[in-house]
Amino acid sequence: MDVDRERAAEAAAAALRGRGIDADDAALTAEVLVSADARGKHSHGLLRLPRVVRGVEAGNVDPDGEIRVVRDGGATALLDGGSRLGPVVAAEAVGEAAARADDYGAGVVGARNSNHLGMLGYYTDLARREGYVAVAMTNTEPAMPPHGGAEAILGTNPIAIGIPTDPPFNLDMSTSSVSRGAVLRAKANGDELPTGVALDAEGRPTTDPEAALDGVIRPFGDAKGSGLAIAVEILAGGLVDAAMGREVTGTYHTTDPCTKGDLFAVVDPEALGGEGFAERASAFVADLKATEPAADGEGIRLPGERSAARDDRDAISVDEETWEAVADLAAVDGG
Repeated sequence: MDVDRERAAEAAAAALRGRGIDADDAALTAEVLVSADARGKHSHGLLRLPRVVRGVEAGNVDPDGEIRVVRDGGATALLDGGSRLGPVVAAEAVGEAAARADDYGAGVVGARNSNHLGMLGYYTDLARREGYVAVAMTNTEPAMPPHGGAEAILGTNPIAIGIPTDPPFNLDMSTSSVSRGAVLRAKANGDELPTGVALDAEGRPTTDPEAALDGVIRPFGDAKGSGLAIAVEILAGGLVDAAMGREVTGTYHTTDPCTKGDLFAVVDPEALGGEGFAERASAFVADLKATEPAADGEGIRLPGERSAARDDRDAISVDEETWEAVADLAAVDGG
């Protein structure tokens, strides 16, 4: 079903305000969720709101928590998120990284003591739209084995890269064959998973999303995805003094405290590429798109290009069950 975007955002924000969340924090979090649905990333859209609410109700979100710099290295900084909502901490972190890029040419900011931030590419897109190059990563609860293994110890650990090109380049990908949110959406819709993306609790291939949630999601590209996931686990977790591997909690089971970490790197292109970088990069991607398309394909499309076009829509598509859940949660509005 289609829902007016403003109505959807207000409903999600009302659900959070009704549970003690500041109006600005609630509005930002709602915008991140609704933007995901608008861009077709439904696995990170309003489907996630009940889990966010459960985290708030469990006391794992501090509505009055202070986001503060606990380590300052000039071009680098480490933020303590004060257990605020993940989108609030992530937006603060990418803004801090951009400010340091203005001063030093590049800014790298880690964040810990936060919560699930939603669609990672939202934050690289914020920076990209302001003319920066941005790289972001975050680790998540274990859902995936290392290559050759059968035990979940790695998160689905997404990476996002935003580049200020026209048309836009904004890569947002998990290091798993499919995101956990996509598995949840398949379960909610009664759909099967693609073949080869998950194993059940006994280590057998499965297309049943329920069995996949009890088992493991496989890395994309086997050793390649596994290697990237390990790197994200260390860089977004260990490097920012947050948890890694089995110690990561609270991104999926939000009634548990959230122990993951985030890492954001923002670069002023002129500090490296000089003036005209955006124009040169845009000309390159335009040349890519002008090359001969595959006979059996849909044409050449850049990462994030279709999502960016969808983000301008006035309405979002959500399934009826999800919207009913959002409406029920929104009925508790504290103002």
